[in-house]
Amino acid sequence: MRAAVVERPHDPGTLRDVPVPVAGVNEIQLRVRVAGINPIDWKSRDRGDRALPFTLGQDFAGVVVSVGPGVADYAVDDRVFGLARDHGAYADFTVASINNPEQPISKIPASLSDTVAAALPTAGLTALACVERLGASDGKVLFIVGVSGTVGQFAAQIAHSRGARVAGSGGAASSDIAGRLGLEAYVAFDRSNVVDEVRKRYPDGVDILLDLADDADELKKVSVVVRRGGTIGSTIRSVDEAFAKEHGLVGLNVNLYDSPQSSRDGLDRLAAMVVDGTVKPPPLTERSLDDAVDAIESRKAGKITGKVVLVV
Repeated sequence: MRAAVVERPHDPGTLRDVPVPVAGVNEIQLRVRVAGINPIDWKSRDRGDRALPFTLGQDFAGVVVSVGPGVADYAVDDRVFGLARDHGAYADFTVASINNPEQPISKIPASLSDTVAAALPTAGLTALACVERLGASDGKVLFIVGVSGTVGQFAAQIAHSRGARVAGSGGAASSDIAGRLGLEAYVAFDRSNVVDEVRKRYPDGVDILLDLADDADELKKVSVVVRRGGTIGSTIRSVDEAFAKEHGLVGLNVNLYDSPQSSRDGLDRLAAMVVDGTVKPPPLTERSLDDAVDAIESRKAGKITGKVVLVV
């Protein structure tokens, strides 16, 4: 089968033929139909913290080809989506576990396309975890730094559906998303000072700050827009919890893989929100598996924006 494989340190990956993985106990073998590209794919590769060789990617939508011992909930020809980081997703086939909370899978609703399903798992579940852990609901004001990214777009819509008031920041080129996401305000960081603009709009402070982009030092600067007793959160471990406490804030570093939302239930709830129209995925760019390595490099370099999926 074809797979985008990293074989040595600093290797961007190469599409080549490798053996088809076989399902073991509590695993299912899948033919991948679409794979989703996420920043974690190239970050994990570039950190060099994985055993070599490995196949790139984790988000997938596919169809079950065979099931291993101990599998009762899935059958051949079931459409399935989720995470398959151990075996990778940029490939013709992959293997997924039915009971690994760090790599959840579930069945795809009949009305959901494979392309959309493959775009949901990592970004959508991360957004769901952020909204629920930070308590973004019932009239609270949530400001999202990086709202124009895929996690930010999912988080804004999920929070809005739960009654939160949502605003955010991103590049000027993405300002058109404000209406689509139902934002109260959108601050273009490359045209305005984010802190000044948020303070003008919310002089009493926002209730929750979800920062998807800044490092620890920058997050401390932005946190002044949060009212005392409010909450700050980060998905890239930028929250200094001691600093937050000293300033009368609750600080949370949200790790998807340690969150209850990283589960079959989380995937089912996320898919249901897409099916009923509560959440609309970001605009998708489709590339071929044959272009996997170029696509991930282009997305990393910002030459492609939004959500990119590989059609297998």
